[in-house]
Amino acid sequence: MGRNFGAISYVLLAKHILDIEDTYGWIVAATLPQICAVWWVEFWGTPLKFLTMESLAQLEALCEKLYNSLDSTERAHAESTLNCFSMGTECISHCQYILENALTPYALMLASSSLLKQVTEQRLPLQLRLDIRNYLVTYLATRGPDLQPFVVRSLIQLFCRVTKFGWLEDDGFKEVLKEALNFLSQGPCHYAIGLKMLNQLVSEMNEPNPGLPASYQRKIACSFKDQSLFKIFEISLTSLCQLKDDVGSKLQELALSLSFKCLSFNFMGTSSDESYDEIGIVQVCF
Repeated sequence: MGRNFGAISYVLLAKHILDIEDTYGWIVAATLPQICAVWWVEFWGTPLKFLTMESLAQLEALCEKLYNSLDSTERAHAESTLNCFSMGTECISHCQYILENALTPYALMLASSSLLKQVTEQRLPLQLRLDIRNYLVTYLATRGPDLQPFVVRSLIQLFCRVTKFGWLEDDGFKEVLKEALNFLSQGPCHYAIGLKMLNQLVSEMNEPNPGLPASYQRKIACSFKDQSLFKIFEISLTSLCQLKDDVGSKLQELALSLSFKCLSFNFMGTSSDESYDEIGIVQVCF
């Protein structure tokens, strides 16, 4: 599905394979499978070398325990085992493999949340972030309607986080309005995804992120406000007009929420004046 956004890390990954000592008595493979990559975890006491369809089934079982188990010890073990997916850029290709092949929503959730942590905490190459962003648009368009709501929500959050962090670096990140309109031009399921994307984008742009300096955060929000916010507000009003007969529907609720978020945007806190770097602003509504 689209470009493999993990391809950039394959050269380093292959080097890691050849450099790993045969600590567990494995025969280290000299070739790298096209999709699978090295998985450096001990899984239920059994070290696994590659993320294959067989090991993916085991991973899905572990994800089920992570999100559903009532046993705190079992959950803690699952969390510590799966934490590796968010700790190194070489694991980005693993997450793509999970997104494309996993059958359970909890494995998809793991891949999405791991990528979110990578995007937020790691300084990923620009092209890699563009690849992730474009991949997510295609993924949501093709598989979004069939996914569990919490998975869709997580993927949209990841998409908006990538978009925000790259907003000032490449115009490709600003194509979000055109892509959202493509979703809104389709059936109810895609329409809902489009509205959710815009809702999350406005929220993301309006909230600070620990990984961004305050001055840079403000520049992003100011640029977004000037270039896109009013257009999104217009989209919300158009959607409300189109959905006027669907009183109380989920789509109408999403459109109304989008209008409210646009009007509640922190306009006063998006000055590009560097002298306001540390100022605190409170908006009071009467």
